Amino acid sequence: MATDINIKSLFPALRNTQVARPATDIFNTSFIGIDFGTSTTVVSIATIDKGTKEISTKPIWLNQKLDDGAIMSSEKIPTVIAWYNNQLLVGKGAADLKYQLKKGVNVWYSFKMELGEDLGSKYYNSELDRNSSSPILNPKDAAKVFFQYLKAQIDRYIRTNNLPTNMQFAVSIPASFEANQRKELIFALEQNGISINKQSLIDEPNAAFLSYVQVSSSENNPLTLPEGDNPKVLVFDFGAGTCDVSILELGKDLNGIYSKNLSISKFEKLGGDDIDRLIAIDFLFPQLLKESGKSHEDFRTPEKNRIVTQLLKPAEQLKIMICENISLKMSNRILPNESISKDYVSVGNRVEIDTRKGLLTLSEPKLSYAEFNEAMKAFLKSTSLVPYRTKNVTDEFATIFSPIQTALKKASLSKDEIDYVLFIGGSSKNPYVQAALKEHFKESELLIPRDLQTHVSAGASIHSLIYNGFNKNIIQPITSEPFLVITKDETPKVILKAGTHIPCDLIVIDDLVTSQDGQQAIELPICLGNVNKLLYNIKIVSSSSSGFKRNTPVKLELEITTDKLLLARATSIGQSVMVEPINPFANKELTTEQRIVLKAERQANIEAEQNGGKPTKAGLEALYKAYEKVGNDLRAAETLELLNEIYPSIHNYNQIGVLFSSAGYDEKALEYYELAYQKDKDATTAFNYAYKLKSKDKAKFKEILEESLRLEPDKPHSLYELGKLLKREQDPKGKEMIQKAFESWKRKFESNRMSESDYSWLSSAADELGMRDFAQQVRDSKPKFNGEKLYNSENLTITSREEGIIKK
Repeated sequence: MATDINIKSLFPALRNTQVARPATDIFNTSFIGIDFGTSTTVVSIATIDKGTKEISTKPIWLNQKLDDGAIMSSEKIPTVIAWYNNQLLVGKGAADLKYQLKKGVNVWYSFKMELGEDLGSKYYNSELDRNSSSPILNPKDAAKVFFQYLKAQIDRYIRTNNLPTNMQFAVSIPASFEANQRKELIFALEQNGISINKQSLIDEPNAAFLSYVQVSSSENNPLTLPEGDNPKVLVFDFGAGTCDVSILELGKDLNGIYSKNLSISKFEKLGGDDIDRLIAIDFLFPQLLKESGKSHEDFRTPEKNRIVTQLLKPAEQLKIMICENISLKMSNRILPNESISKDYVSVGNRVEIDTRKGLLTLSEPKLSYAEFNEAMKAFLKSTSLVPYRTKNVTDEFATIFSPIQTALKKASLSKDEIDYVLFIGGSSKNPYVQAALKEHFKESELLIPRDLQTHVSAGASIHSLIYNGFNKNIIQPITSEPFLVITKDETPKVILKAGTHIPCDLIVIDDLVTSQDGQQAIELPICLGNVNKLLYNIKIVSSSSSGFKRNTPVKLELEITTDKLLLARATSIGQSVMVEPINPFANKELTTEQRIVLKAERQANIEAEQNGGKPTKAGLEALYKAYEKVGNDLRAAETLELLNEIYPSIHNYNQIGVLFSSAGYDEKALEYYELAYQKDKDATTAFNYAYKLKSKDKAKFKEILEESLRLEPDKPHSLYELGKLLKREQDPKGKEMIQKAFESWKRKFESNRMSESDYSWLSSAADELGMRDFAQQVRDSKPKFNGEKLYNSENLTITSREEGIIKK
């Protein structure tokens, strides 16, 4: 016999005649649930009927000031802050100015997804600086200001409606939000008197499930649990900034109906905002350039990004128009033929964007259904999980099937074993997304609530009532990724599995030992998910000059708190070390190269903020060198170009040209090489200018090469290029010049004095002289960037084969 699934069946205490031992006075407490969204935030309140014990929820209407001073009220508040006409706007008024003002200067949005990224004063030229009453210099500041406004509106609602002033809160967040993101969110909440106790944070998919259970039950259409079956529910949460997937299992045990997490997808910065951005990059930006008679090479990456930002509003409008039109014609979640037609929709508003190259104009931003369908393919690929990369403005866009596949894999389930797919998040309204999931989950029933944007806050308020009121958690949260320690073993050692229920008991790992005698330090790098996401490096330094002996036991103790924070301690021969996270970007997988760049960006931001919002010379120099070091020549060139604009020097022209040339931007390289030749003439600037003229003006190419050799007769690069030219003209001097250049580079090679670029020149000269084996030897010996290690691999431990167990 099937059993209805409702809040009472999941939490049997509510069925009792007398509500059993509440943790607080539940009838004199306001239980608040906040769905803190990337684009929209919703607040709900849950109450319980004294007689029936039925729980009911309703969204709270929040007042929001418009830019003209008028007040409007809605249950949805855009997660946007603006500083306009010397007044602070939060919500609708700020959202209306979102694309008119400058992000990070006088308008702030999408800061939820930036929490946990310690980039210093990311908004270094913010108009709300340290001297303001509400400074906003980083995402944590923005969240603090936003919740200050939200708390004031909640207080007003409670007073106006004569509700209990004793308030208990729960806040819904992405299931894959990680420790540093949670930590900064909790800080912003607590700074505004929104106290969060233990498990008051609830994963958004879990909150959505609670809300759906309550609503479907109240409408007499409940989910059912067949006898002897354990249905699986995949919760697909596609919002403005996140795509979170959780898989729940429903079942029955001695305590009644239960619901438990089976898996959570890995953190994926993917949402509806990305669809807007891809439309802006791939379709509107080319329209803008064509109408304005410009090329994408006319603009540096930061300016391209600013232009794209100003195209996001029409991109979003076009997306909404197409989705609404298709939804009206959609039947049974199957797309109509119009979804791939060449018919256009257009936004009447003319777009004008002021740039360094003058005013850019787009008279009529437009998009065809076929183009939108093409854009959606990047997000709906199920056969390949490789992100789609744009070209003119470099960006990457993941597919929604990436988090779906990771969640299924962690739960050891196939797509055909999913009974229900529950949609949440505003971006789940997209008909192309619904059609793709219907096609993918052919054996599953799709559950689509009437209001995809408000029911998460309702679920959060239910959680607030049950957890804060009864100290119970209907769905126990789990870890989304495994924790690993890097050792000298072949593979990293798993010290905590993905899917572990939290909070968990103390875990002790005591099968690690040192690997060599005389080891001065023991290092235990702890990662989340994989080795590119380093959280800690626990380091124990020997108190003895003789160091640690080989096979010295090392004990590692771990604990996951209710807020998903990892506590770790390591001990060896009486020495104990407890650590704080070392990685300020724990929510990102980072290569060594990315760490180097982020460190430089952070320092540049801090210095710019301290310099009154103007980037410092030292900060920009360090940043361009960091980009150059890791091989991002375009960003290095653009950063050095910016440095030269703010702090002019003719000696920068040649290096800017070199970097643009390495990045493949030949026209920009030629522009700067010519400037260097004119303003700072020597053999090198003459050669570089000549080299860029090679395919454009052969006569001038030869003329300036000869000028380079007059300035420096032994310049090997000029000798080689002029030698090749003369050789083709059957002039015997050509081979002599190539030989002379070869000998010059070879001497440097043999004395280990080669620059990185000279390896390719020497190997080319060797090829030209018929020395193929030597040319290959040179190519093979070119040094490769190995990065900067965050730990010393010689200090790693190794798993003892003879003894040791993992204890709980």
